[in-house]
Amino acid sequence: MKRKIIMSFLFVLAALGVWAAKVDKAQTIIVNGVKRSYNLYVPNNVKENAPLVFSLHGTGGHKEDKSPFRTSVADSKGCIVVYPQGTDIYFPVFGGTLPGWHSEGVTSDDIEFFKAIIDKVDSEYPVDHERIYCCGFSNGGMMTYTVANVASDIFAAFASISGFPLNEFHLHHTSARPVPFLHIHGKADDFVKYSLMPSIVDNMVARNGANPVPEVKTVSGKYKKSVYAATEAGFPYIYYEVDGMGHNDYTANTEDGNSALTMWKFFEQYTLSSPCDKTLKWRPNIDAEGWKPNQHGWITNTTTTLLLFGRDQKTNANQNVYRSLQFEEGKYKVCFSTEGEEGKMLTVKLQKLTGSKNVVLNQQVKVGKDVQLFFDIEGGWGEYRFTILRESNSDVVTVKDLAIYSATADEEAACVSSISSNNLVSNAIYSTAGIKQLSLNRGVNIVKSSDGSVKKILR
Repeated sequence: MKRKIIMSFLFVLAALGVWAAKVDKAQTIIVNGVKRSYNLYVPNNVKENAPLVFSLHGTGGHKEDKSPFRTSVADSKGCIVVYPQGTDIYFPVFGGTLPGWHSEGVTSDDIEFFKAIIDKVDSEYPVDHERIYCCGFSNGGMMTYTVANVASDIFAAFASISGFPLNEFHLHHTSARPVPFLHIHGKADDFVKYSLMPSIVDNMVARNGANPVPEVKTVSGKYKKSVYAATEAGFPYIYYEVDGMGHNDYTANTEDGNSALTMWKFFEQYTLSSPCDKTLKWRPNIDAEGWKPNQHGWITNTTTTLLLFGRDQKTNANQNVYRSLQFEEGKYKVCFSTEGEEGKMLTVKLQKLTGSKNVVLNQQVKVGKDVQLFFDIEGGWGEYRFTILRESNSDVVTVKDLAIYSATADEEAACVSSISSNNLVSNAIYSTAGIKQLSLNRGVNIVKSSDGSVKKILR
């Protein structure tokens, strides 16, 4: 009854266009039997179905810091902000236990905490679930990358300042969909090192299928802004490199003179329904005009290796930040087109770099064909090396429109059924591209039996 009275009162105020008063108070909530806390900020001018921003503090920070999203921006834009409190975590880099976030790229009690906050806030101040956003500073920025990975079905867009996964945290980019992402980093940041950002950028740009050749704006003495523009069915990744900025949660060196306002202007362009291709998992756009793959972690045109991506692993020097191709368990398809001398063959390989290190794809394809190969990932998350080999280092072949998508069994069956049985020799083994193989490869193999029937064999 009390909630109904409160909600009725709130809806009357909403009809007038504003809430009665600003709310700026600490809240508590029980999540999985543990008391968690957050600060709730509701500005005077907030309207019904308001956007909601999560603002995550850095290691050792507190909800009272109201970092990095400033309440002044909430006041001017009419959005609700929550400042969650992290739990005590042992951080090896500090040699002690401090408040922070479980930002390992996988789901955790922190994610459950965020979901519970949304439900609680929504019960009191109706929230627009299409416009829930997440930003963070330092370890909070690392957590923002984790939220983007595991909760992209809840949060519409993301922004990080001075934070990306490193050391004991590792970037996972296997989210349910591409994600709009903005990153701000100081050129003088030698803690969460600015020098390591190129790998983060490359990983996120490929995950989003964005154009790897950015549109760049430089303002001398302030910032360099690189917009990796969205291509078909993806989202952009926007990167600010800020002059004179160290490991900080705020800068005035953006075109808005306010990093929190810059985050908001990015957020407000997107809703959870902003169109994208949710099956897109990796599109590096290696054939983009002006882009040089070998400067971004690729090996190209080296002996019989036409293309190779995925080789650097954790070292002390790279602080666990490196270019990586990652998948969760499931069915996938790799697609590309080729140009070159007819009759030449390519071998497409995908090998796991973690755990069992097994080969999940090893198939031949003909040059001059559009390629669509299916493969299965088993055993949960892993990192992989993708390779395309040519028969001779003198073969001139071009690969275009390389991309990997999630796939369904129906898609795979349709691909197999499109191969004419008339072109198959009895008791021979073929790939899903219709190429004859010497033996069974991992994944789907096609075999024409002596009775004329065509069967799929999964190895």
